[in-house]
Amino acid sequence: MKTNISIKSLCRTLLMLMSVMVFTACSSDDDPIFTATENDSPRILNTDIPEWSNGEPGTLLTINRDAKFNFTVIATPVDYTTVSWFLDGEKIAEGNTIDQFVLAGNYLLKIVATTTKGKETSRTTRLVVLPCEGDPTLGNNEKERWLAPGAEAAIHGSNLEKVASVSMGGYECSQVSVVGDVLRFVVPSDAALGDYRLVLKDAEGNSYGGGKITVTTDPYPVKEETIWEGSFNVTWGTPFDEMKTTMINYCKDGTILRAYVSGNGQGTATTAWWNNILTGKSDPERGDIMISGDQVLEYVMTDFSIELMKQQDGFLFVGDGYTLKRITVE
Repeated sequence: MKTNISIKSLCRTLLMLMSVMVFTACSSDDDPIFTATENDSPRILNTDIPEWSNGEPGTLLTINRDAKFNFTVIATPVDYTTVSWFLDGEKIAEGNTIDQFVLAGNYLLKIVATTTKGKETSRTTRLVVLPCEGDPTLGNNEKERWLAPGAEAAIHGSNLEKVASVSMGGYECSQVSVVGDVLRFVVPSDAALGDYRLVLKDAEGNSYGGGKITVTTDPYPVKEETIWEGSFNVTWGTPFDEMKTTMINYCKDGTILRAYVSGNGQGTATTAWWNNILTGKSDPERGDIMISGDQVLEYVMTDFSIELMKQQDGFLFVGDGYTLKRITVE
């Protein structure tokens, strides 16, 4: 009889323990999506949003502009939280999932989760949208993108013959024209100072990202870095080759290369095959510059320039009758 009572008592104890365990599991923090209340602070639970590195946000996605930006955020408390999406500070969507096209560009993306009680949390990352082949694109020369209200812009790029109009924020730019690889337009004189993203449109009304410009009345900050200094007499038999293999390390699309020279002669920057560093053309179309006295030779480097250096064995200054004193990049 005592044995039967002991067995019944043991069974009751086990059932009670199992009930407690089930209740505890259902109400634990292991499942915060369903247990958080409107009084709790919001959390973004995604593990696929990259962490920051060296003070810079990581890139969430790199996509082509003909693919939609599609991403879903897991936020809690699920029934009391609204998710908002901001690109460069502009709200573009609301809801846990975003699924829309974005113009080409490099964007700062901020994802903000806000509860009905006004509590907020956010994650900041980057979204990179690449142009498609054949799209009008503008180079990244910072100086060309530093513009005053009412000033004429002249920005180098590619496939620009398609551009029919240019806008920035809520402003339409005037006097839009394309000459070769240069897009020209006039910044509206009433444009407020600040940063704007350019939108390029073709004759059919298709839109393309043109990257950011800065509208300001401040002078452009000079950021020249001297990469060589000395005294090198350039002749037809002695081209400057001291940076033949290293110049490529200092250049990217938009880098401004300057050579400070003195003398009476002619010359220019070339590849090691003596072809113009900007156009790839050889003599007699190389385009040597006539030098008289002290001069500064300036070159806006492009991806094409870098590819030329890779394919044609490096970099030279060629010509005759002048002395190279200093080379800088900006």
